[in-house]
Amino acid sequence: MGFDRETIGRILARCPEIFASSHSKTLKRKIEFLSGVGVSEIHLPRVIKKYPELLVSDTDKTLLPRMMYLMKLGLSEKDIAYMVRSFSPLLGYSIDEVLRPKVEFLVNTMEKPVKDVVGYPRYFSYSLEKKIKPRFRVLKGRNIECSLKDMLGKNDEEFAAEYMGLPSAHP
Repeated sequence: MGFDRETIGRILARCPEIFASSHSKTLKRKIEFLSGVGVSEIHLPRVIKKYPELLVSDTDKTLLPRMMYLMKLGLSEKDIAYMVRSFSPLLGYSIDEVLRPKVEFLVNTMEKPVKDVVGYPRYFSYSLEKKIKPRFRVLKGRNIECSLKDMLGKNDEEFAAEYMGLPSAHP
């Protein structure tokens, strides 16, 4: 894949289970799976570098069910491939503990289309209780519509300055 020694070292330090993985069975199968869902050879090294745990995730028990769940929501393979390229840990999240509750909140409470996560898959990385719900309440209370990235991508100070009218500490 063309990783330099330093990158290989970082990947192995973060995910030492790769040492124990069978190259032909495990690693090759994960790479084929990712390629099969549309993560091109060009993007594969970056995806693996950002989230090497994908290489040791069980394809049948972990990756495929999450992929199927996202497809049942109406996302295409192309959408999911784009999401994995831009946010590598996506397929590592639990359906019951992370994906489903956040999708339900997005659709039922925020009244946003599921497709909004394609543009900002990092949505799934934020705490529903500590970040998503409180920020949504602030925006709703002020009758403000914005993208997921605008809602969540700012730190607390930037969010407060932009949406709550509080002065920024860094003018």
